[in-house]
Amino acid sequence: MPYITYRGKNASLMLHGIRFAAKVPVLVESESVVKHFREREDFEVQQEKVIPLEELSVVQLKDKAKLAGIPGFADMKKPELLKALKGEGGGTQSEGADGKNADSNDPPTA
Repeated sequence: MPYITYRGKNASLMLHGIRFAAKVPVLVESESVVKHFREREDFEVQQEKVIPLEELSVVQLKDKAKLAGIPGFADMKKPELLKALKGEGGGTQSEGADGKNADSNDPPTA
């Protein structure tokens, strides 16, 4: 599934029911929607993209923290969320089968 990144001048843009913040890749599952964005100059379409945690918004980080079962995530600021998701805060972590944080590399989806 492709990732679409808005490269325009606005802070964000909403198209096809998807909110695109500037320079933040979003996973789009609909091929017909992806085809539309391929034709636009202000969007970049990539088949695969690993998004570093530092590039995610606070809302996206809180979503990941919730999925990871991190206690107190709702009151955390971005630096605290990054530490907790990376396992640097000494808090409890959900681990995947490979021993890594279960959700640390999952991209945002639309």
